[in-house]
Order: sequence, then structure tokens, then C-alpha cells
Amino acid sequence: MSIFEKIFGVFSEKKEWREMENRAKTLPEDYYNAYKAMQKYLWNTGGVMDWQETKFVFHHIIDLLEEAAADGKQVKEVTGNDVAAFCDDLVIDAKSWVDKQRQELNDSIK
Repeated sequence: MSIFEKIFGVFSEKKEWREMENRAKTLPEDYYNAYKAMQKYLWNTGGVMDWQETKFVFHHIIDLLEEAAADGKQVKEVTGNDVAAFCDDLVIDAKSWVDKQRQELNDSIK
């Protein structure tokens, strides 16, 4: 990948991120606060490391919250009472930063 592709890729990702965050900001306050809390949890627990997976997970959360808001459902009616477990299930198959660190450690020791 050339330097230009890397630079334009970063700009594109940032643009997509801003668009996604702006979409989340249109959620009703309780739903937006839930989105930010789930986002924080996913970042703090290792979340996902690939942009495509990250984008997919956060778009999915926003989709669910938009639908819940439209249907008049509370957040926990969609996520269940254990919101952390709900988030964990969303990223169960995604490669996380922890996975990357584990692999690097195992590869570094011969």
C-alpha cells in the first residue's frame, strides 16, 4: 500500500467515523447515552481492532437503538439486563487487541 493510499484511507475512515457519530447523535438522549456507554465498554475491554469490524459493530448498535427508539422500547428490552454480555456477544468472533497482543507474545518467544 502506497503512502497516498494510507493517507487517503485514514481520511476516509475518519470521515466514516464522523458520519457514524453524527448519526448516533440523532438518537434520543437515553439511547445516545447507552450507545456511548457501550462504545466505551468495547474500547476499554479490547473491543475490535479492525476498522471494518469496528464500523460493523457500531453501526449495528446504532441500528438496534434506532429501531428500539422507533418502537418505543427501552434499551434493555433490546440488549437484555446484562448489557456487557450483549456487547461481548457482538464482538465474539472479532479479533481484538488482546488477541493481537497474545499472538505477538507467542511469536516473540521461540
